[in-house]
Amino acid sequence: MSIETVWQDGSCVVIDQCVNSVMQQTFDPLPVGWPIDYAEPAPSEPLEDVRGAVDYALGHPLSSLAIADLCGIGTRVTVVVAIAGHERAAAASILAPVLLRQLADAGVCDEDITILIPNALRAPSTVAEKLHSLGQAIVDRYTIVDHDPTDLAELNDLGRVQGIPLQMNYRAAEADLLIAVDLVEPHYVAGFSGGDKTVSMGCVGEATLKEMRAVRFLDDMVIHPAGSQAADSLAMIVEREVGRRAGLMFVLNAVVDLECHIVAVSAGAPNVVRNVLIQFARSVYEIDVPHNDYNIVITGNHAGAGNGRAKKDSLYHASRAAIAIGLSPERVLAKGGVIILPVYCGNSGWGELDVREQHFYEALLSANDMDTVMQQITQRGVRMGEQRAYMLAHTIQVEGYHVIVEGADCIDLARDCGLIPAHNMLEAANLAETIVGKRPRVLMLPRATHSLCVPINRWHTRDTSSEIAEQDGIYIRSIISDN
Repeated sequence: MSIETVWQDGSCVVIDQCVNSVMQQTFDPLPVGWPIDYAEPAPSEPLEDVRGAVDYALGHPLSSLAIADLCGIGTRVTVVVAIAGHERAAAASILAPVLLRQLADAGVCDEDITILIPNALRAPSTVAEKLHSLGQAIVDRYTIVDHDPTDLAELNDLGRVQGIPLQMNYRAAEADLLIAVDLVEPHYVAGFSGGDKTVSMGCVGEATLKEMRAVRFLDDMVIHPAGSQAADSLAMIVEREVGRRAGLMFVLNAVVDLECHIVAVSAGAPNVVRNVLIQFARSVYEIDVPHNDYNIVITGNHAGAGNGRAKKDSLYHASRAAIAIGLSPERVLAKGGVIILPVYCGNSGWGELDVREQHFYEALLSANDMDTVMQQITQRGVRMGEQRAYMLAHTIQVEGYHVIVEGADCIDLARDCGLIPAHNMLEAANLAETIVGKRPRVLMLPRATHSLCVPINRWHTRDTSSEIAEQDGIYIRSIISDN
């Protein structure tokens, strides 16, 4: 395999061992003779003094008073801190201590501060996760509570909006000051995280979450796909109203790179902070790719530079990547194209799956085709986890894409779920060629859920890796496979 790297300044250098590791662990062996564009977000420059930057952001908030002017002795403060996932855990370990110190400096007593973990429908965080994300000092010093959307005794009724019952954790709704700490990063169907979303999605009741995952919301996400922040989208209208009724006044949000280093931070009014950081996040996650008509995208839901393993080894988690490609606001895959998902399913038993995964598989396994999947979910309503099955079915049935699952231990599961199974990458390639033809145009995108592809027309992939077209501002690895 010959690989060269085109850096942003246009110079060519030998590919580093870290990237080669990703290739070998994830996509080897590659199909013979395919010209492939390998793309991932360009490296970002981490903040040199992260804690100093957080201090400054809190002291100079956007469209808001500073922390010292919002609270004092006797103020009851609820701090919603998102810690799910290694990116959020890494950010929370820096953001939360600085914020809590400023609250203490403002005169807020420890016993008046509650840290609320916005779990939405995830399992409660473990002690180890709290220690990893927040540190021993914070765990020992403050009251930390996991939000439980199923516990009606902990939910306040905030009325209805767009026909949706609004249930909110009382610790958030009744606080004198409600603050949210989170990341602003791409979400595979819901635009960007951060701002109101931390509270409006993470701290509401099960009835609210169920309605916000109803088919009318899912269909609206197709109209306003990931990355779109249209103010008139149904999701945005509801999320902002939930945040307003909950009393969310202040957020501390950050953007991290693929190594989980904080590269930008801002604080203040939720919508203003989120909108400002979305613009910065685009510079981190957007990738200029040469074409908008790839025949095949080889992709995955992979975490951390140099780590070729899937974020979680299951078809359920890998399906996020297929949806991210199929419903991208900037389409790079031609109609009728193929998405190849390398997946390791493992040997987990049905009882070891969480309820979201069980519902996802049940929705796919109970139907003969993807149209039936969508019809059944529409008729009976969306259970937790089934929204992903619906969006995957939409990617295949409506968008017309083919999804090949590559993995020897996933053959039966993939087939039973209505997907195309392949034992290995070469078999997947042969299957793909029967669909799109020989010598396809291929894009390799290992981190689809953290990549926003923007097609351009000023660069062309050559048939040999020694011929690199002149270009500027592009971070593309052009690969010609010869194994």
